[in-house]
Amino acid sequence: MEPNSITLINSHDLALVAPAIVLGVSALIVLLVDLFSMKLGRSVLPLLTLGGLGLALIVHVTTGYRGAEFEIAFDGCLRFDRMTYIAQIVILSLTLFLTLVSPLYLIRRRIPRGEYYVLIMFAALAMMVLSASNELLTLFINLELLSFCLYILTGIEQGNLRSTEAAFKYFTIGSYAAAFLLFGMTMVYGATGATHFDEIRVILASGSLGGALGGNSLFLAGGFALMLVGFGFKLTLAPFHMYAPDVYAGAPTPVAGLIATGSKVAAVTAFFAIFELMIAWGDLPAGVYYALYGVVVLSIIFGNLGALVQPNIKRLLAYSGVSHSGYFMIPLLAVMTSPELMDKAELAVTYYLLAYGVMTVLAFGVATTLGPEGERDIDRYAGLARRSPVLAAAMALALLSMTGVPITVGFVGKFRLFAVAVDAGLYPLAIFALLASVASAYYYLRVVVKMYMEEPPAEAEPIPLEGSNALALLAGVVCIFLFAVLPALVV
Repeated sequence: MEPNSITLINSHDLALVAPAIVLGVSALIVLLVDLFSMKLGRSVLPLLTLGGLGLALIVHVTTGYRGAEFEIAFDGCLRFDRMTYIAQIVILSLTLFLTLVSPLYLIRRRIPRGEYYVLIMFAALAMMVLSASNELLTLFINLELLSFCLYILTGIEQGNLRSTEAAFKYFTIGSYAAAFLLFGMTMVYGATGATHFDEIRVILASGSLGGALGGNSLFLAGGFALMLVGFGFKLTLAPFHMYAPDVYAGAPTPVAGLIATGSKVAAVTAFFAIFELMIAWGDLPAGVYYALYGVVVLSIIFGNLGALVQPNIKRLLAYSGVSHSGYFMIPLLAVMTSPELMDKAELAVTYYLLAYGVMTVLAFGVATTLGPEGERDIDRYAGLARRSPVLAAAMALALLSMTGVPITVGFVGKFRLFAVAVDAGLYPLAIFALLASVASAYYYLRVVVKMYMEEPPAEAEPIPLEGSNALALLAGVVCIFLFAVLPALVV
């Protein structure tokens, strides 16, 4: 089917987007129940949300992408391939996890539950469609839908000035990022005369630029550069990351977990599609490669240095996310050096989507379960192993996996990323990333040492573990080992 052909919606298209349809309908049901049944709604909203997310995940696994090279839907606006398929599974699973650990947290912080669950589901819906976007406007619209959901969720805790400040900063910086991204898309459209990725790829591969500005490749290079800046904000790549620590610290902890994991998984998947367009352009200026190289190095340096001095656990995880964003980009540099490594780079990035999501959401899950105490300075984690051995073990495992300790999903993920760089001959970058990963053990293990080797505060009490929280944390722990031992389950 040609991308611009006008066709009726068929069963094939509906099957590919069935999980998103289920999620959207479930969100509307949650909204209506909360609106018309206040007393009953408050008790069943978590169950309805979990049911909608679980059903969407089942539908996705049973009726979604079936292993072809790629499939397109809705006249080429959506594209489904291996990376999209796995990214959507990760997004739904991460949202399920955060929903499981949210109920008690929402009650403690007096957060409106109806609005929270509806926005969580709409954010997951936007992430899913964003990861499958195969057209510039489709990508931008879903990215903004996701952003607006996250802006509101960040400031949803009424009366909390830190939450309001975080939402304002997030909205302001996000608006600038959207402007860069949209301007870059406009320039790409002006240089190629197309918005569908498939058409743009054919035009760039042929070298015959079309559109009003097609004769000037400078506009195309500028468009890709501006899009890189826009995605740099969304992915918290340095030097576009400065808002992230304040947003993570001020947002409700489950929301911070969603921003750190689900939104980043969707954005990485969408950026990979843009990157494929850049690679298809044979005349891509060398400056783009050096710019991306600099962004990767800066992200790893600033992320690790920033995390070294953070007293707050959520700010530490924010800077940790900056460094991990840099790791995500390493295979892309390898492909720019050796295009034949595209398939291996895609596999490495796809696997790390799951690895990063599992270990990071587990850390945020522990912080959410701890409540206000888990959001404070790292000193509050002192002696946690004596007050709650299960929570301490889950947090320690998440942090060790982020470090890259063997037999964890983080180790396998980093090994795959660095192996692509070695295959491309980028030995200095691979060695630098490896040393940075080793250095990160200092601030990760600092938390582990406090939990296991220091005395708890005098006023500290044992921490009970609720049923849904225990189920979520157990699932996260199992996944960290399972996907490390059996990576073939993913790729």
